[in-house]
Amino acid sequence: METNWIRGSCIGRGAHGTVNLAVSLSNGAVFAIKSVDLNSSQFSQLQYLENEIRILKSISSPFIVKYLGDDTTSSHRNLHIEYLPRGTAAAEAYSSPLKESTIRSYTWCLVSALSYLHSIGITHCDVKGKNVLLGPSPGSVKLADFGSAVETSSAGRSPRGSPLWMAPEVIRGDYQGPESDVWSLGCTVIEMLTGNPAWGADAESIRRIGYSSEPPLFPARLSSLGCDFLEKCFERDFRKRWSCDQLLQHPFISVCCQRDLIVDSSPRCVLDGFDLNFDESNGEGDANLNLNLNLEAKERLRGLISGGGANWETEGWVVVREDGEGTSSEYFNLVGADEEIYEENVMEFSYNLNSNLLSDEYNYRTLLNVAEPQHFRSYGSVGRDSHFMCPTRLERD
Repeated sequence: METNWIRGSCIGRGAHGTVNLAVSLSNGAVFAIKSVDLNSSQFSQLQYLENEIRILKSISSPFIVKYLGDDTTSSHRNLHIEYLPRGTAAAEAYSSPLKESTIRSYTWCLVSALSYLHSIGITHCDVKGKNVLLGPSPGSVKLADFGSAVETSSAGRSPRGSPLWMAPEVIRGDYQGPESDVWSLGCTVIEMLTGNPAWGADAESIRRIGYSSEPPLFPARLSSLGCDFLEKCFERDFRKRWSCDQLLQHPFISVCCQRDLIVDSSPRCVLDGFDLNFDESNGEGDANLNLNLNLEAKERLRGLISGGGANWETEGWVVVREDGEGTSSEYFNLVGADEEIYEENVMEFSYNLNSNLLSDEYNYRTLLNVAEPQHFRSYGSVGRDSHFMCPTRLERD
């Protein structure tokens, strides 16, 4: 574990802490630091970080963000993890539509990560695009954020995770286990295809997830194999839902085994292909610095030397048809905003999109108030052609 390091610029902020770049003073290695402020944070935030540290210490997979150590300073509790500079699958999907071939490869990596976790008795509980980090090579991703993860044997009925990605049994408070991760995986695949949550982003979506009998709308551009894969993920009865081991054999992803794309990601040295600018700030006592890294040259080199992967070069090709999916600026604003803890009643914002449904921090009793059928008008049969993405005004009894 690295004990002599300096903190760089903030690269992420959420309900359970902040993420900064960091540089080792002993060997120049660049990594990421996930921190909770011991003086100002809520106890629940520290609990989430301690849980993530405990889980990451016990696992090792090329499809999961790598644990590098942890420490405590006078002001912060810190988790050291590998730095993956290419961002999240959610951000990439929003910026431009992803090709199905890319999504197949990403999905194979995610199913591989979940299959490993489930085999050792761990449920992630918060699979979503924001927790999927792009790997160092095209087609590779790694699963991150284990603050909500639990040992399957000790998982209670109180839901953990982000509501819009939760399985029906989790919304209802009946059960949460490996099967629930598979449902969240299906939601994440649709999110990567469209740049939006599979069920939309309004409070009524929770009712549809927990109490309707229909799956979300599948994107029209998705292949028949992709639709079949999602149908296996969205089986309402979790006892009949496919396991990750079964999904690994599904033809949608079974031809996308790109193990050769999984290579080491975090730079070994601050001089290793980087342009560095250090601007000292008036931050915390552990040498808080603004660290600006130019990673483009590094990523180009890694892409060239990774070898064995598919060649996505399009020079000389003629575009016959280009797929595109619309995205909502409201959703972008929601996922880009800081996730906060909301204690007010969900009904107060039932007529608007709400970032609480996109985060993993919420009040369980409030969630149940929204999900319980008596708070909503009755639903007729919702067909596959219905557009679940459109928010619908809530009507109380």
